[in-house]
Amino acid sequence: MHPKYDTLLDILKNYDRVGICLSGGSGSALVAVAAVEALGAENVVAITANTPFFTGEELLSSKDLCKRLGVKLYVPNTNLLMNTEVVTNGPDRCYYCKKCMFDVVQKTAVELGIRVLLDGSCASPEHLAVQEDHNEKVLSELGILCPLRMTGIEREDVYEIMNELSMGYYLRPENACLATRVAPGEPITLKKIRWIRAAENYIHSLGYGLVRVRVRDGQARIEVAREDVADLMRQREEVEVELREMGFAEVVIDEEGYKREAASCL
Repeated sequence: MHPKYDTLLDILKNYDRVGICLSGGSGSALVAVAAVEALGAENVVAITANTPFFTGEELLSSKDLCKRLGVKLYVPNTNLLMNTEVVTNGPDRCYYCKKCMFDVVQKTAVELGIRVLLDGSCASPEHLAVQEDHNEKVLSELGILCPLRMTGIEREDVYEIMNELSMGYYLRPENACLATRVAPGEPITLKKIRWIRAAENYIHSLGYGLVRVRVRDGQARIEVAREDVADLMRQREEVEVELREMGFAEVVIDEEGYKREAASCL
């Protein structure tokens, strides 16, 4: 077994009972798996903040993992679309979004008598600086621990360990929340989020794996993996008709392909 995983288990054994901030991402999945091995399923609970900014895959993955591990999952609702700092979509939107989500998770943990909350952020140097700043600030303010960082487990380690544990099914590519698709400074609304989700689901149904539909002033700019751009261009007319029927005023395919978001919520 990976030596860092053994260290992770040793760290987790210092706690009696823990709550996992389960995001649907690979890092938090590993923390949940390790916590169950170290403490037993009866001493682990998982909490996933339900938000309209999820694509939907995150919650499904969390539910499936918890069922497999025998862990109770709690899914408290958030009021992100009622938070002015979030919906105005300013430069600190990601911080306020995370603060709102983790506040809800922590409140649920307190109600359950959980004193130790664990997040799945890893030590990977590939994380973008702005994401690190937002995560670090919120987690530090709320006293939420990051055992993967404490152990020095990076993203590559997560993949190796999960595969060694035969849990590779729960390895998910990084997927930023739907709010990142709305142009900075443009208000975030439930209508836009629903447009984005419907548009991305449709393009996924055509056989494309990596899809982003970015919105600005009613325009939908579609990004797929660079190697898939040519195929999507051949389906351009069909895709434009479908997205216009959803309500987009203009549809553009980005010929340069996918560009990584400035911040990820997983």
